[in-house]
Amino acid sequence: MSQRYEAEVTLRTASGEEVTYRGDGTGPAGVSGDDLLNGAEAAALAQEPGGEVISSRARRA
Repeated sequence: MSQRYEAEVTLRTASGEEVTYRGDGTGPAGVSGDDLLNGAEAAALAQEPGGEVISSRARRA
């Protein structure tokens, strides 16, 4: 069975700019909140090398 998820991560880039990444999708129903949040943060940081997470949230939709 699959579950729908939504995530939002706000970063401060290496240049000091704030950017927010939002995403949604489906995944296994048994994913923990921590795993979902860690994955969303890692994906956002991959887009902004040297960035720093300011805030993040993830939820089952």
